[in-house]
Amino acid sequence: MARTKIDIPFATAADIADLVRLFESCELPYERWTHRAHLAVAASYLGRYPLSEATDRARAGIRRYNVTRGDPAGYHETITVVFMRLVARELAAAPPDGVAGMVNDLAGRCQIDWLSRYYSRDRLWSAEARAAFVPPDLRPLDF
Repeated sequence: MARTKIDIPFATAADIADLVRLFESCELPYERWTHRAHLAVAASYLGRYPLSEATDRARAGIRRYNVTRGDPAGYHETITVVFMRLVARELAAAPPDGVAGMVNDLAGRCQIDWLSRYYSRDRLWSAEARAAFVPPDLRPLDF
């Protein structure tokens, strides 16, 4: 059953902190678990931990959240790793609008279809790419 997503831009870092708290407690309504929300979790973790640890925390949290919310097969390792790396790069650029602005901007510029610059559809949506990180087949990641 498809669920309509509710994608609300973040006004402040406190908005992101609230979302992350609800995500970690698995109380965030599934309709709010959007691409923007994923990016906010990534930014929050990357603000506190090195890339490797932040990615491990995001991976575990997304899997736990998805199972709790009835989407146990929803996790995608390659997408998680690529977007964690992208958010890390964006955070390093010290966005002038703060974290909320950076997340909103990135959510607008880099939706999931943005990955088609790097991955063919077959490779990105393969069982292998869902289970483990696979490098792109169209062009190398530039971050």
